[in-house]
Amino acid sequence: MEMWIYRRMQGISWKEKVTNKKVLESVGLQRPELLLAIQRRKMKYYGHLRTHDSIQKRILEGKIDGRRCTGLRRQTWLGNIQETSQMKMCEVCETALDRRRWRTVTAHLGDGMAPS
Repeated sequence: MEMWIYRRMQGISWKEKVTNKKVLESVGLQRPELLLAIQRRKMKYYGHLRTHDSIQKRILEGKIDGRRCTGLRRQTWLGNIQETSQMKMCEVCETALDRRRWRTVTAHLGDGMAPS
């Protein structure tokens, strides 16, 4: 979606053979910023949920019994948090409880730096 918006802003048709890299250069960016902003906000919200005992936390961490139809596995919100942070789920839970460490993780999201 973000690349589509950038192409519309620059007047580049989808029929033209212009790479995403060139579109980003023409806009003055190195990588899409919208997705990174969404990931940061999602990570910050998860940190907020982990530090407070609320109904949202119970819903998020709850399990649903039953079977799914065959096909691709459904992506989960917690799985997405784990993938974004590039940490194991137990590490994510522990880190989110420590506000200072969690802020460091979310601040360096997309930098390529692995927080310790």
